Amino acid sequence: MRLRILNLLTAGPLCVCHIQEILETTQVHISKQLGLIKQLDLITATRQGTWMIYRLKEPVNGLLCANLSYLNAADCPELQGDLIARLELVRRISTDPDDCPKPVCESIGCC
Repeated sequence: MRLRILNLLTAGPLCVCHIQEILETTQVHISKQLGLIKQLDLITATRQGTWMIYRLKEPVNGLLCANLSYLNAADCPELQGDLIARLELVRRISTDPDDCPKPVCESIGCC
């Protein structure tokens, strides 16, 4: 689950609710995983109103990038499916500014 979350964040920041939607699991489960990833100092979180936005910490850990690149190159269907679901989510939220917090909006250029 943590690899899947990190893989989603390589494409840009996301709100916890969007990660939950893409990975089709509970908010509690996602928040717990995000907390563990944050303890490893791989991500940062910022609050935008009621939204909690997560993104990879800059500079991005080189070992993390190498591992995710390898898994994506190895045609890991779960990771690739998550990125497709992320694209579909981006398309959907780009038509509804209320469903897209500003930092996510800026990264995908939707609003």
